[in-house]
Amino acid sequence: MKIVRFYECGEPDVLKVEEIELPRAGQAEVLIKAEAIGVNYTDISHRRGVTREALRFPYTPGVEVVGTIAEAGEGVNSLPVGTKVIAMLTGGGYAEYILAPASNVLPVPAGFDAIQAVALPLQGLTAYHLLSSFGRLQPGERILVHAAAGGVGTLAVQLAKAMGAGQVIATASTQDKLDYAISLGADAGVNYAEDGWAKRVLEATDGKGADLILEMVGGAMFNENFTCLAPFGRIMMYGAASGQRAAIDAEKLSARCQTVTGYYAGFLGTYPQKYLSGLQKLIGYALAGQLKPQVNHRFPLEQAAQAHRQMEARQTTGKIVLLPA
Repeated sequence: MKIVRFYECGEPDVLKVEEIELPRAGQAEVLIKAEAIGVNYTDISHRRGVTREALRFPYTPGVEVVGTIAEAGEGVNSLPVGTKVIAMLTGGGYAEYILAPASNVLPVPAGFDAIQAVALPLQGLTAYHLLSSFGRLQPGERILVHAAAGGVGTLAVQLAKAMGAGQVIATASTQDKLDYAISLGADAGVNYAEDGWAKRVLEATDGKGADLILEMVGGAMFNENFTCLAPFGRIMMYGAASGQRAAIDAEKLSARCQTVTGYYAGFLGTYPQKYLSGLQKLIGYALAGQLKPQVNHRFPLEQAAQAHRQMEARQTTGKIVLLPA
């Protein structure tokens, strides 16, 4: 089978397409024949070596896949061969066949497109938990979604509306991306690449500020969020795309009773029940027509390096998917 892996961290060119023997499913495992593989910033962080996990080389990136069960290991009785499933992984997803713990696998409902479904395990769950489990979004609240044209952002805009947000403000780096976010349901758009963006968010909320901010940039931009964060507001921090760490000023938090909460999808993946229950809710939103994953970029598995280049260059919107065949 074909597999993409790297032997040292670095630029996209370190990703190599190779042929290896087909693996066998072990105890409590399933072997999945991939139909669609998700590409995420997590994969890029692993490739760069900027990760909390210790990587063992050769390493294969990829933390989400949709496909069919090709083999069920000993002790797996509820996932027969031929079942279409979604799986969340700790790595190893960039391959034609993938081993996954049966506990991290969920059947895909009949009629649910595999390419749409692969947007849900990481980015979908991130958006869902940022808003619901940890962000505690309440009906009528105002929410600010940074990078709203990206994989998490496009889902967060839609989910916020489905959950009853009173106002959704999107940020992006170009007018085209802002228009795209507004087409998905955002009420207003602000270009975060321009000076004074936080004041424009404040103006969009009639001076009240956002009750919930989804933050993934880090660095200086993190602190600018406090300019447009409402009293008792919450910042959900789930990344640092700028590559810069964010410094939290505790006095600034306490002055207006505000909170900052961290979220890391890799840690959540160690709790299968939280993962599976959230995924079931996301599928429910999708089947009800309230959530449509935006899969706008598809690459053959052999072009994984090109997919990484485009994501890092911010030349994409929505979800990026690798196709094994």
